[in-house]
Amino acid sequence: MIRAAVLGPAGTFSELAVEKYKKKTNQEFNSIFYPTITKVVNAIGDECDIGIVPIENTLDGFVQVTLDLLIEKKVNIINELVIPIQFAFAANSNIEEVKKIYVQFKTQGQCCKFLESFKNVKIITTESNGESVQKIKEGLEDEGAIIPEHMINSFEKLKFSINCVTDSDENETRFIVLSADEKEGCRKGKHYKTSIAIMDAADDRPGALFRVLEEFAQRQINLSSIISRPTKKGLGKYYFFIDIDGSYPEEENVRQAIEVISKHSLVKIIGSYSTL
Repeated sequence: MIRAAVLGPAGTFSELAVEKYKKKTNQEFNSIFYPTITKVVNAIGDECDIGIVPIENTLDGFVQVTLDLLIEKKVNIINELVIPIQFAFAANSNIEEVKKIYVQFKTQGQCCKFLESFKNVKIITTESNGESVQKIKEGLEDEGAIIPEHMINSFEKLKFSINCVTDSDENETRFIVLSADEKEGCRKGKHYKTSIAIMDAADDRPGALFRVLEEFAQRQINLSSIISRPTKKGLGKYYFFIDIDGSYPEEENVRQAIEVISKHSLVKIIGSYSTL
């Protein structure tokens, strides 16, 4: 049985992602829950065979800690999947009496409009939506939490709740499946994406990033996303994460572009994978 590291506790969107992955791959998994994304990734290749973590959200963009871990750790993206995301508000008192609201660090950016409607309320950041659920289940007066909408029915007693507090009805989160091993060859009939990191494109060299992008443009390779993250080695120094349409090294134009770029920039291949 495959051991899967998952951001816990049970019942949150990460577990929904695991359940979808089970159905799509027709494999059996033993889910092992960890309190943070960092602990999930650290478990891959040691305590667990794979890990499933969020990387991008419709409303709040990329998950920064996930991007940093993809640089730091020897893991490969082997699949991705997309989960619809909606939130509810739960409280142990009437809404006008709430003084504290627990919100997961990425959830806050997905429920801005609702949270802005409060005055004189302390927002407390949590590591996971499951932690927010646990806090409100402790039953302390004057406390509320933004929680996954599908978990609202798990409460035996709740004084106040509101469904649909997300900023958009079309909110989704992209999850990636990580492994310490590289993927198998791509399958025919599936659309593949390749994720890479340019480790030194902004190292005080004029036109360095342009030279990278030019190789893809000349070969008519579509880039579905590009984002920078600081190297933490000084101001103005960045890594660049790029998602490319196509499989490496199976597709010749993708392979050629990356080989040329590798001659003048340090490239890390993070994975070629399909969407489930």
